[in-house]
Formats: sequence, structure tokens, C-alpha cells
Amino acid sequence: MPPDPADSPVETSFGAVSPFYDTLMAGVPYRFWSDYLGKLWKKHGTQPKSVLDLACGTGTMSRLLATRGFAVTGSDLSAGMLEVARRKTGDADLSIDFFQQDAAELDLGDLCFDAVICLFDSLNYILDPERVQSAFARVLAHLNPGGTFLFDVNTEYALAEGMFNQSCTRRDEALHYRWRSRYDPLTRLCTVHMRFEFDLGNGTEKQIFHEVHRQRAYSKEDLSVWLRAAGFADVTLYDAYSTDPPKKRSDRLFYLAVKPN
Repeated sequence: MPPDPADSPVETSFGAVSPFYDTLMAGVPYRFWSDYLGKLWKKHGTQPKSVLDLACGTGTMSRLLATRGFAVTGSDLSAGMLEVARRKTGDADLSIDFFQQDAAELDLGDLCFDAVICLFDSLNYILDPERVQSAFARVLAHLNPGGTFLFDVNTEYALAEGMFNQSCTRRDEALHYRWRSRYDPLTRLCTVHMRFEFDLGNGTEKQIFHEVHRQRAYSKEDLSVWLRAAGFADVTLYDAYSTDPPKKRSDRLFYLAVKPN
């Protein structure tokens, strides 16, 4: 049985890896993801002007959306990730406010947005179902009437099939890693042990560090019910990167929920 998540401090996720996160995510097609958001917004007849990037990480998507004309605010739990986000935004001469916030306790005062996004399976990291429900309620409170909440999650199929079993040992890469995961169907928790090795560039020294990440699998039924219970309407699910409904072997799903007018 995996250890209780409460026994592991928050720093085990996105702590030591924060300075290397952008290197780790270098292959992610952020522009493709941004285009996909626009496609779904258009499909639902909405054209948001202000966007909250919830669990924004190092702010790469926040920056991209800002360069495309959106008024963007970012929020993340990790101080290390936000430090990188603020530095990158300053270097790019963009105006984005970043806040250190727990999604389940999101409180940005009177700030409201036309859209809230939460990408890259960030909600899977909330291991307590009650806190997911709290996050939904807090997102609703920060949306303008008619605003949209768009997020993605890894499915149980993805977590059970070992999607986190990955490694990179290429000689031309400065950051090497080896990840091994274990999924427990009883708790619906996936525990991922991550080992990283960063070449310091002098040919001999390497920085080695470890992180333990945990994600919880949530069913389509539960998430849909909780969204509606929070006050959302018109909850729609999509097989990732398409406008197709979920499939039996979908490994990632996108949800779009609307706050009533």
C-alpha cells in the first residue's frame, strides 16, 4: 500500500526540479495547446479577454497567451516555479501578475476572469476529492458570468498503464532522468519516484536530486457531478486535442464548464 500523501511534504513535488522544469518541458508543444484552447473556446461561442492560468508553473503558457493579447494572471502553489515565472516574464517585458495560491483555497479578492485554465494534469495532483470540489467552487467564484473553466486530467487508464515510466539518458541532453510509477487501484493513487541528474557543464560534476510525485485518478462521473454541484453548467468532455467525446482508452481528457449568466 502506498504511503499516505499526508506523510509527504509538498516540497517533494516541484521543489528541486523547479529550476530545471523548462528544460524538462522543452518538448511540450505549448503553441499547439494554446491553439487548442482557442478552438474549444470558439466551439463554445466564447471569446475571453481575461484569463487566470491556475497552476501556471513557470508561466510559459501565461506568457504565450499574453503575447496573443489576453490579459493574463497566473497562480501556482510552488514558490520555486513562480520565481522562474516572474523572472521569465520580466525578461520578456510582459505585464503578468503571479500569486502563490493553493487552488483549493484560491482567493484573489475581487478579481474575476472571463476564463480560467488549469493545464498539464495539474488537478490530478490534488489528492483529496473534497479539495478538488473546493477548487471548483473557488474557480467559479473568480469567473465572470458566462465565463469558462477549461482543464485537463490524466485518466485512470493512463495512470494504470504506466504513462509516467519514462527516462532520458541521451548524451546531448544536460538533464537526465528516470521515473518509475506504481498505481494502486484501491486508493486510485499513482506514486512516481523521479531521479534527476543534471550535468553542471564542467565535464565531471553532476547535480543529482529526487522528487516523489503523486496523482489521483478521478472518474468522468465524479468530476462532472462536482462541477455541477459547484454551480457550473454545460459541462462538456473531450478526448484530448480533439472535439471527440471520451474514448475507452483516452489517456487525457479536457473538461469545459460554463458559469451561468
